[in-house]
Amino acid sequence: MSKKEIKIIEGGSRNKLPIISTPRLTLRSIQLEDISQEYIDWLNSESVSQYLETRFSYPHTKNSVEIYVTNMLNSKDDKHFGIYDSDDARLIGTVTFPASLYNSHHLTAGVSYVIGHNEAQGLGYATEALMGAIHYMFMYRGIEKIWAYYYEDNIASAKVLQKNGFKVEGTLINQLINKDCDRTNQVIAGLLLEDYLSSNSTS
Repeated sequence: MSKKEIKIIEGGSRNKLPIISTPRLTLRSIQLEDISQEYIDWLNSESVSQYLETRFSYPHTKNSVEIYVTNMLNSKDDKHFGIYDSDDARLIGTVTFPASLYNSHHLTAGVSYVIGHNEAQGLGYATEALMGAIHYMFMYRGIEKIWAYYYEDNIASAKVLQKNGFKVEGTLINQLINKDCDRTNQVIAGLLLEDYLSSNSTS
């Protein structure tokens, strides 16, 4: 997918976020009416959340998810995109730039992402959604570096970042606790604006 295939519609969502369109996906703010039982179920799925910090706040309920989504909609700094299939009918995942990982002085932002819907996994949607999201942050929000971390054994996440041009910058030894309650390494990867601009597309 090339950058030319990414379309940004400012003010397209019912809050501060734009609508980001890629060949197969739509990224936009999650609305309260998007909170289906299917969405709640994959938030509570062990296989989906094994590498997410949200697993520490089980179980997720309709009420707790509504509170979270409302907070994201009202936040000035959190950028929480829902990932929808191309006809904007089905919520299949999220891409988030949390306020806690944003630094306005250094123009850096951290990102997290997940494809939760089981029928949407393994199809390259995470790679495509992340490319759309980082394009927006670099080209429309003035960010100069985006970074992410992942559990060392999360090979799928590592590949998503690699395909988007991120480079591994370091490893924190035994920084995290995995789903089996064992300590594991945290890998840090980053992407600079200048490297993004010099690349043509995802591989």
